[in-house]
Amino acid sequence: MLDIYICEDNEQQLKLFEKYVRDVIMIEELDMHICASSKNPYEIIDHVKTAKNLGLFFLDIDLNSSINGLQLAQEIRKYQPRCFIIFITSHSEMSFLTFQYKVEALDYIIKDNFSKIHEKIHECMLNVNEKYSSVNNHINKVFTIALGDKNLNIDFDNILFFETSSNIHKIILHAKNRMIEFSGQLKDVQAQLDSRFYRCHRSYIVNKHNIKEIDFKQSIVYMTNGETCLLSVRMKKGLKH
Repeated sequence: MLDIYICEDNEQQLKLFEKYVRDVIMIEELDMHICASSKNPYEIIDHVKTAKNLGLFFLDIDLNSSINGLQLAQEIRKYQPRCFIIFITSHSEMSFLTFQYKVEALDYIIKDNFSKIHEKIHECMLNVNEKYSSVNNHINKVFTIALGDKNLNIDFDNILFFETSSNIHKIILHAKNRMIEFSGQLKDVQAQLDSRFYRCHRSYIVNKHNIKEIDFKQSIVYMTNGETCLLSVRMKKGLKH
């Protein structure tokens, strides 16, 4: 999932950009959501410091604050060097400053025509979605879940474990910040995973990198977030190894 952040000092425009973004998410069924929308750049920074997902940022350059949008982008890059930054501004002549500030903006949207802004936001979000999926599939392995017409990409590193659901032919993926139920069988899921995952029980596949502790006497695997998985007797030796 991608987190979206909007920073714009004009309240009316802020609400309008929020609407544009929500429209695109709904129409295109994108795995994105608005994480923070504010006139205050420091509020955006506070959210970024604790964010678990990569961000897409729509930033005004002139924020009527002690820092401008370019300085805000610099601060964001400290926490999310791979994020996507798009400036929405009335100052097209300031685009060259992004090189000076080294913020690597993906695009610029000029506030000259608001119907065009809607189109441009739509275009940028589709572009980011394509780049995000491509980067994840080539650099960070992802597990893809098809839910209707929507595909969700979950980074392997964010997956804690898979378990069979009480609902027939369903599996529950437990990630660090969400749970997703989808149709499938564990054997088919296991075939898509790499060596960091281990089938510790007929009903569980765990990500070894996200195990906090194993109680071999009680046959319980404790994950980093406090959740637990069962460990079968015959799978203990392999997990110890």
